[in-house]
Amino acid sequence: MLNKLQINNFRNYITLKLSLQPDKRIVVLYGKNGIGKTNILESISLLYTSHGLRKARYDDMINNKGQQHYWNITAETDNGEFSSGYIKNDNAGKRIYKINGKNVRNLNEFRKDNRVLWMTYETDRLFMQSPSERRDFIDMFCDISYPQHSDALKDYEKLTRERLKILKQFCENGANEAISKWLDIVEEKIADLGIKIAKTRSNIATELEKFQIRNGEFPLFRSRMFGRVEEEILAESNCNELYKLKLKTQRQKDAFSGSTTFGANRSDWIVFHEEKQIDAEQCSAGEQKMLILAVFFDFILQHIKTDNRNLIILLDDVITHLDTEHRNLLFRYINSFVQSSNDVSVWLSGTDKELFHELEEYALFFDVSKINTGAEERS
Repeated sequence: MLNKLQINNFRNYITLKLSLQPDKRIVVLYGKNGIGKTNILESISLLYTSHGLRKARYDDMINNKGQQHYWNITAETDNGEFSSGYIKNDNAGKRIYKINGKNVRNLNEFRKDNRVLWMTYETDRLFMQSPSERRDFIDMFCDISYPQHSDALKDYEKLTRERLKILKQFCENGANEAISKWLDIVEEKIADLGIKIAKTRSNIATELEKFQIRNGEFPLFRSRMFGRVEEEILAESNCNELYKLKLKTQRQKDAFSGSTTFGANRSDWIVFHEEKQIDAEQCSAGEQKMLILAVFFDFILQHIKTDNRNLIILLDDVITHLDTEHRNLLFRYINSFVQSSNDVSVWLSGTDKELFHELEEYALFFDVSKINTGAEERS
């Protein structure tokens, strides 16, 4: 669990320090819009993922009022002190990670003992957004269940960019044996990773439906990955060979479009409202929120049972579009997560403290407007 959090030169904070209480593992950040609540949650997410819950550029995270060209987040946990930071150089920036003051190569040391999941106010529109946003959401679950998933995604994106560069040479200089062999090698690697990524996503989508909450408090749903890889490739015994063949036949088209038109990067996560018999995108804003919460809580409940790592849940302004009944349902589940496992903590944000009065007995409250001015308030 997080015992202390310190932020330096990050977003609107020059310095911020939060001291937490081990007996209160629900934390509520409240204050008016634009005060910096999301920035605190984003800083925590950067302890676990490369780009955090906003997927922003590192340079954009640097406090623009200071003269320093860096940002840093330090968390004190039961297992020691972990630091995640960034230094901007003249030509390029550099990420820096430390465990107990000593440099480490990446986030893996923190991830061995900790998991982070999040929902933001933008998640409300997930079913109305692009397929890439839905892939990112289910990839968050995949990353926790399959530790190599995020590395596979990074390698896949790197290789697809390399392939497009080769295809550009292919068009400019004409076909030759060297370029063709180079493409064959790269496409074989892309096919191997694409199959792994597609299978991982499909497994998670199936598990979400199979183990969903069935007590009448959340809508029932169907969940699956949809795309040409899933429809044409995965079920076949020679799926890797078929994937490579598809890439080869798409070379001219991809070179012309400047994009990879076949692959795991084109798949979509589809959710269907069981009772109403309609796709999630056709549901009302409130119904979509409840579907997302059903999926999110479904995953949490399963992994509380099977994963003994610390779980930090970040919920940024998720009470929007929820009436009092559903807001209290949300708070009841949050409290049940914390009570059922000593390894779970939950951070929430909102504009009005009174909206969280149901959590008053269990939560630690911070007035972010006073934190931002240096006068830390908690209750």
